[in-house]
Amino acid sequence: MKILTELMELKRITPLLLFIFVAGLASCHKGANVTPHLPGKVLVLTAAEQQKVTADNAFSIRLFQSVDSTNTSGANLFMSPLSVSFALGMTSNGAQGATLAAFQKTLGFAGLTQTQVNEYYNNLITNLPQLDPYTTLNIANSIWYEQAFSVSSLFLQTDSSYFHAQIQPLDFSSASAPGTINNWVSNATKGEIPSIISQIPPDMVMYLVNAMYFKSTWKEQFDASQTKPGTFYLADNSTVQAPFMTGKIDFNFYSDQNALVYELPYSNSEYSMVIVEPTSKNTLASLIPLIDSAQWQKWMSSLEPDNTTLIMPKIKFSYAANLNQPLTNLGLGVAFTTSADFLLINPNPIWNLRISQVEHKAFVDVDESGTTAAAATSVGIVGDTAPAQEPPQPINHPYLFAIRQMSSGLIVFIGTVNNPLLTGN
Repeated sequence: MKILTELMELKRITPLLLFIFVAGLASCHKGANVTPHLPGKVLVLTAAEQQKVTADNAFSIRLFQSVDSTNTSGANLFMSPLSVSFALGMTSNGAQGATLAAFQKTLGFAGLTQTQVNEYYNNLITNLPQLDPYTTLNIANSIWYEQAFSVSSLFLQTDSSYFHAQIQPLDFSSASAPGTINNWVSNATKGEIPSIISQIPPDMVMYLVNAMYFKSTWKEQFDASQTKPGTFYLADNSTVQAPFMTGKIDFNFYSDQNALVYELPYSNSEYSMVIVEPTSKNTLASLIPLIDSAQWQKWMSSLEPDNTTLIMPKIKFSYAANLNQPLTNLGLGVAFTTSADFLLINPNPIWNLRISQVEHKAFVDVDESGTTAAAATSVGIVGDTAPAQEPPQPINHPYLFAIRQMSSGLIVFIGTVNNPLLTGN
């Protein structure tokens, strides 16, 4: 097999495609000197929940591809589609009709009842953080709504019960309101995502927010003393100098004509980092569109244990994106229009509720000891109340008027006004 050291000689190493938060991937270990770890909780999934995992992975890949297609500047990209899925999953409990169908199509709810979907998210938020005692995975949800806006108690109860969502009415017109929401996000991500909203538009009535924080150590850590500057080749064949970590460690590997796939397990092998690098005949830009759920699964099932010298760059960066267009591309467009049906949030149709913005921010830090990653997603709901009435026109011409008994329609008085200043004839 070709190891990464040999790839360095190709002078064309493309940026790494990182997928964090990949749970339950099989990791084979060859018996290096590793301190025995205590076992964590076992994740048990029903057949319906396993079906949703497959759908979530497909959504992750499609959302990543949709976002990447707009990333023409060559910037790094990092996100947590699972965070987006949580935020949209909460939102879907307020949708019905064609709008709910759009959520089902986009997020892969097909064939599942809304209760099964909610139970799936509840399973993840309850059990994922307990799989590995040496890995921190925090998943937090919250709903913030304008205190003058009436919200269905059933909607709030559903998201509170299944998503463990913190429910908080708030005066959105207050200058402190954005800071209140941002402080919650910052606390939930241990300061890695300091804010998710900048200001609250006057027509905003609700934010549904998810925050995730991940921190774990490699099963076998890199020796920091071996980290040295090395050449990293950009897509245009120009180069930059970056710090590269080096270690002879156990990992899993697979290669085909298009890609080299590496899997580095964390601590108890409950979580791992998967790196997919194009072969010399390919580029990252040409590889990403080729990835679908079936291709991803083939790579994961084909991984085999290896133990050679692995060389990879240290990375640390943040990423932010508005997901309105990528989600519209995936089929959720109706939820952003005045045709959206969110009557399960508020049954009064005068509000014309719709999603106005889906904002996503993420952070990742990969070094010799392990990985820290965080993400937050906010779904903003606006209420376009019924069109304002035209200002009342003055009655400034002669007119007829009548006084009647309403239930029978009996006219009791009738007359005309030709001059409102006249007091008699």
